[in-house]
Amino acid sequence: MEKKPAPRKLKIVSKKKVRGLGVFSSNGKVYFYFHSSSDPISQFHVAQSSDGFSFTLIKKAQSKDLFSSEYERIIIASNQKGVIVPNYRHKREVVMYSSDTSIFLYSSKDLIYWEKNEKELLTPRKNFFDSGNLAVEGVLNTEKGLLLIYHSKVKNIHFVGVALFDFNDPTHLLWRCLEPIWIQPKEWRRKKVSFIGVILHEGNIIAYWQLVEGIYAVTYGLYKKSDGHSSKDVSLKLKRAAHNPLITPNSKNAWESFNTFNPAAVYDDEKVHILYRAQGYDYMSVLGYAVSHDGIHIDERLDQPVYVPSQSFENISHTKPLHVANRYISGGGFGGCEDPRITKIDNRYYLTYVAFDGANPPRITLTSISVDNFLNRRFLWERPVLISPPGVVDKSAVIFPEKINGKYVIMHRIYPDILIDFEDSLNFDGTYWLKGEFKISPRQDKWDSRKIGAGAPPLRTKYGWLLIYQSVGEQDPGRYKIGAMLLHLSDPTKVLCRSQSPILEPEQSYENDGFKAGVIYPCGAVIIDKTLYVYYGAADSYVCVATANLEEFLQELRYSQIARLTTPTIEKIF
Repeated sequence: MEKKPAPRKLKIVSKKKVRGLGVFSSNGKVYFYFHSSSDPISQFHVAQSSDGFSFTLIKKAQSKDLFSSEYERIIIASNQKGVIVPNYRHKREVVMYSSDTSIFLYSSKDLIYWEKNEKELLTPRKNFFDSGNLAVEGVLNTEKGLLLIYHSKVKNIHFVGVALFDFNDPTHLLWRCLEPIWIQPKEWRRKKVSFIGVILHEGNIIAYWQLVEGIYAVTYGLYKKSDGHSSKDVSLKLKRAAHNPLITPNSKNAWESFNTFNPAAVYDDEKVHILYRAQGYDYMSVLGYAVSHDGIHIDERLDQPVYVPSQSFENISHTKPLHVANRYISGGGFGGCEDPRITKIDNRYYLTYVAFDGANPPRITLTSISVDNFLNRRFLWERPVLISPPGVVDKSAVIFPEKINGKYVIMHRIYPDILIDFEDSLNFDGTYWLKGEFKISPRQDKWDSRKIGAGAPPLRTKYGWLLIYQSVGEQDPGRYKIGAMLLHLSDPTKVLCRSQSPILEPEQSYENDGFKAGVIYPCGAVIIDKTLYVYYGAADSYVCVATANLEEFLQELRYSQIARLTTPTIEKIF
């Protein structure tokens, strides 16, 4: 983070007391309008600056011509309540954000008659920095949307916040900060302070404030930084299905009478196919099958498992080992096939899962089946093969649904990172293993600080690969939570954005009353029409689903990187 210089005073060539009227930036110059105490109130002066801090006066004739040509750019009022969005029209109308306790939108075709949209866009928030009346400072037309800057006066202190609105719908709030980007200095707090204007100049947002002793410029220097929280107004959260849990243990079938959890999912033939991890009281993990036409209601569930362990590395004896390695046990299992993920590539489904024999470190296993056989319920799987190295706990393997730059891409997890490999082929023969050439790591100061793992196989979107992942944080150890990130389409080792808080946490009774309380663990995700469905295991006992409007979810994920203030510059200019 680049540190800003210490506060300083704005400079202008004038020895008279001045009162600021307005400011705008154009063609690399900043123009400041003001009254001077030596002149009649009806006259004003203009000063210009190349940096927004050091100003020189412009001759009256020049200032008059300048004002005539630029009048549509600026509202000259020391107590302005409305700001027109520069260089922007929505449905051929000019748009203005205006404040009166809350912030509203006005539109006009001719700049004379204005129509008010009755929707309150921003309101004061209790227990937040902006609990007082809101006042618009300015609106910046940026490539990511309309960035509205506002302040709230609480106990005679001005707190400055920002909010982002959709460029295509100026009433649609994308994101709102949880913390102020600037707080007025302590030495201002017993003085009369009024706001003059704000500009974007050479990448900096500069605001101008009037005090009795002069006019100050404040740099709201912005940079990309997380605040560690999601917004209370627009929440990057999944919505749990009312019918959760979708699948629960079935006492009539011994193989799934104990736990049913951690579901893989794929959408094909207008149905969601769910492969879930199931255990009987022999603690052996197998895979069950269920199908849903709408992604939420289970239409059919087979009475027999569709995948069972068949190799020595999966403890096919179905008995408890003489020496159980408790440190490797996941979900109470003594062996079998755990935590499946499934990916369709061309005419095959590739299934990855964790093979555990009850004694040795769990390893990633790969098998596959033709699409035709899978859809027609001929579960003729290829012989499984280990693809992770021996002696290392390696889990959470997902395969991307298409080649990238001619390579298959596999993610997996060796504590504490997500590892990424690029492979020429998926025909592993048991003689070579994944290497973990690239990695995505936990964030030490965030909710996902202890360990992370890929959840569902990534989904391709126009903004990047959407990866749903699971994590445990140092701040809340033992509780698994779900997050999301977007990866670059042609280079999935590059994280474009990442959720600043969990998109789902273990809060419901079925997520805390089960074999292992406080665990939600995603293994599948699908997109149906415009909705994202995330399938997860709850408390190592149940199969659940949560949803979100895909576009809204992606938009907020993209903008969840909060723009926060660097050390501010404050300089007296007059």
